[in-house]
Amino acid sequence: MSTYPRFDNPVQHLPVVGEIAAAVNKANAEGVLPKALVSLVQLRVGQILGSSYFTARQLLDAEDTPERLGAVATWRTSPYFTDAERAALALTEAVHTPNPSGERVSDELFDEAAKHFSDKELVVLTAVLGQIGFFIPLALIGNPKVGVSFAEQWTK
Repeated sequence: MSTYPRFDNPVQHLPVVGEIAAAVNKANAEGVLPKALVSLVQLRVGQILGSSYFTARQLLDAEDTPERLGAVATWRTSPYFTDAERAALALTEAVHTPNPSGERVSDELFDEAAKHFSDKELVVLTAVLGQIGFFIPLALIGNPKVGVSFAEQWTK
């Protein structure tokens, strides 16, 4: 596996990528969801994808305890998470994990999340999950340097 980016700054080749990135990064700009919750779900996506880049970025930026961050992969059996966080992590896994046997987000899963989040919070959570979804191809195909933000390594 290579440890270097596979291409230069994608914005130099397709400027709209920068515009889209700027827009999707505003998903939780108003702080509707706690930053800690957003970090947890984004960390879980990085783990699901097997992306060192996403995982390391969340661990570097997270304002959470090492115990909670270390337990994200095993959140179902860990005592460190609230019911709301568990519902958000369950939605995260449902959205970002293929389910060959049926629907990914069941009515039951949605109803559980709705017990803990307002409609606005659910929409923002959905947008946050889509936000990281936008960056998945850039991270998996582009192979950015682990521990360095997109903006820092793609300066051309």
